[in-house]
Amino acid sequence: MGYLKRHMLASFIQWIPLATLVIFAAAMTYGTVQSNYRSAANDPQIQMAVDARIALMSGTAPQNLVPANKLDIAQSLAPYLAIYDTTGQVVASSATLHGQPLTLPSGVFESAKSMDMDVITWAPETNVRNAIVVLHYADGYVMAGRSLKLVEQRESNLDLEVGVASLAALVATYLAVLFTRMLASRLQPAGVRQP
Repeated sequence: MGYLKRHMLASFIQWIPLATLVIFAAAMTYGTVQSNYRSAANDPQIQMAVDARIALMSGTAPQNLVPANKLDIAQSLAPYLAIYDTTGQVVASSATLHGQPLTLPSGVFESAKSMDMDVITWAPETNVRNAIVVLHYADGYVMAGRSLKLVEQRESNLDLEVGVASLAALVATYLAVLFTRMLASRLQPAGVRQP
């Protein structure tokens, strides 16, 4: 086997633990940042839903908590609020989907009733994904939501950034192992063979 091929193969074997470490670090970085993006996407809705529930429990009429002009969640990125009665019917809402009321699956209301706060991703149709928070109160349910479009764009950018950085790190670490191995071979006394 030629001098360079022998060093390249031996360097590859020595590089495998480094490559494993690079891949593990990239996966951990991606997972941490992606999780932070997604969990932070819920923060405005949590505040809106909690404040609305407090207002409703204090006697504020549902209609007084939402603006008259309704946004379309298929188009808008703005947060929105919807209030439902105990049967899951919309009582008041600041948003629609193509002009229709925001209808949630019945299971969402059941979950909200059994826990303090139901935080989920809701996709009422293709390409419409929302981060929603649903809270139960005496007369029904409060739902606050907003589009995940910007979060998903950030996640897509993160995919590219972590992928490029990982590839660069893999190439750089392999070349570093190869270079140091070849340099060590040159510095060895004549007649001593590097393993």
